Parts: sequence; structure tokens; C-alpha cells
Amino acid sequence: MVYRMRNRWVVPFALAAALTAGLATLLVIGSCSAGRSERPEPAADPEVAGKQVVAQVNGVPIYASDLNLAVTRFQQPLTSSGQEEQPQSEEELRDAALQVLIENELLFQEAQARGFTAAPEAVEEEMAAIERQFPGPTTFDKALAQMSVAREDLRRDLERAQAVERMIETAIRPTVSVSPEDARVYYDANPARFTDPERVHVRQVFLQVGPDTTEGQKAEMRRTLEGLRSRALKGESFAKLADQYSQDPNSGEGGDMGYLIRGQLAKDFEKTVFALKDGEISGVVSSIYGYHLVQAIEHQAPSQVSFERVKESLTGFLVRRKLDQTVSALAKELREKAKIAIPKKRK
Repeated sequence: MVYRMRNRWVVPFALAAALTAGLATLLVIGSCSAGRSERPEPAADPEVAGKQVVAQVNGVPIYASDLNLAVTRFQQPLTSSGQEEQPQSEEELRDAALQVLIENELLFQEAQARGFTAAPEAVEEEMAAIERQFPGPTTFDKALAQMSVAREDLRRDLERAQAVERMIETAIRPTVSVSPEDARVYYDANPARFTDPERVHVRQVFLQVGPDTTEGQKAEMRRTLEGLRSRALKGESFAKLADQYSQDPNSGEGGDMGYLIRGQLAKDFEKTVFALKDGEISGVVSSIYGYHLVQAIEHQAPSQVSFERVKESLTGFLVRRKLDQTVSALAKELREKAKIAIPKKRK
């Protein structure tokens, strides 16, 4: 199982808010049958699916089935985070996942040596929480079966993960701290990471186009919006016109769309919105959804986020980063002392 994804905790600082929303958790569940000391004996034939030993850590085997599941779980965080530095081949990915499995086994063995175990009630609570994510027990069991994982495998892996987590929280985290001065130094050294981007507050009148909308109806929609634009330019309230004519269920009162930043909108729509001056009304803008008439209310230029605003979340991030470094150092130390055997790959 994968207790943590080593060197995969990349926190985007495009917005200071990412400090509180973008941090990865220390422990995550990975392949559900890796590296347990209570392993069943492998099949007599080492080539039986999944029972080939891909590594041994202080005599504890890691099987090909463990590695296959770890590769699947290892890929998901890489893909979802959009990281560029990903393994370039299947072989590199498997090697990276195997190194994580080895490190996790070392951490679990260390937790055992220090006397840390999981609390049974906490394990059951986590099992129940996982199961609640599925429509029912049958669906849950089918999902496990598709991964060749039994409930007891999952329960044992949760026990292992929680044993490691208790060791980290009890024996390691109390030794990690970050002072306000440390946080300030990081803030001052990384100003670009604490910048709110340019944004614009807009309202709109939107007329929706559906699959059955005819060309004649589309032309009529454009004429309607052009007429509304003329009325607004002559002094009528754009907000009241939006309340009366707009078909956008997501806009607030007066067609208010709130503040928008670049990257949230279709390119053509974004180009139009950010080109408007405060109070200016666009021409008719088309999109795959329909036709839009947009008014810019207020532009806000990029601005530096104050240290006071991010101090608490930044300190939390730095503590987590320092904790990661401390656990990595422990894993490195354990690896140097361990007996790790990786069979040569067959050609």
C-alpha cells in the first residue's frame, strides 16, 4: 500500500488560497495488498498471476500483484495533478511505484518496532467511510473484486497505514515546527506565489441555444440582445434588463456573474470580457451555449497578498513540507540499514 507519494506533494501557489486547498495528505491508501508481514505463502508456481516476487524488504516479499495495484494508484495522483515531471515509460512508472512500496514497508516495519499499532475502532470507522462512498455493499464488493482485493486485505492495509500515521503523528510531528520568522522568510523569497491575479466583475444577459434551435431563432436572439444593448446604452439599467431577459440560472441578481479570472472562460469570451472597460457593454458574443451580452462592472489588477492574510496557512504548509522531509530522511536511514533484494528482470 502507498502511505505517501514521495516527492509528489506539489502545491500550486498561483493563488494564496491554494495554501489551504492544495495540500496533499501525508498518508494515502495505495495498492491494497503490498508489503504486509502477515503475507500468505505464494503459489508453488512463481509465475502464477500476481505471485511473482518483485522485491524483498528485510525478508518480507512484495509481489507483482502489489506492484500492479500500486502502479494504478500511483498514476492517478500524477494525472490529476497535471504534473509535468512524470515517468516517461511504463518501466519507469513501475520502478517508481516499487520504490514507494519498499519505502512504505520500511516505515511500517519501523512503526512495528516502535510499538505503534492501529486503533481497531478507527480502522472500522475508515472501512465504513470508504464503503459509504458506494451505493451499497454489493457494489463495494464488486469494486474490490475488480482490483482482486478482499475486504480483509483492505482492512489490514488500513491497519498498516494507521500504524505508520500514529508513529508519524506521535513520534515525529512534535519535533517539527516552523517559526513566524521562517514563514516570513519564505513569503519574502517567493512574492510571485502570493499574488492575486487580474480579475473582472461582470454581469450578463444570456439567451440559451438548444439542439433544436433553428437558424431563424438564433438570428432573433441576436436581434433581441442588440436591442437590449441599445436600450442599456440609452440609460436603462443593465441589471434590470438582465433580470427580465436573461436565461442563465447560474447568474445572481441582475445577471451578476461575480469576479472572473483568466482561464475560467472560453478563449473568445474571455478575450471580450477582459477587453471591456469598467461600465462598458460588449457586443453580442456567441458561445457553444448561446448568446451573451456582457457588462464589466469593475476590473481589479493583480495584487500582492499580505503576509498576515496567508501567515496561518503558509505556516501549516511549511510544517507539512518539513514533516515530509523528516519522514523522507527517516526512510532513507531505514533503507541504508535494510536488506533489500530486487530480483533481476527477465529478458
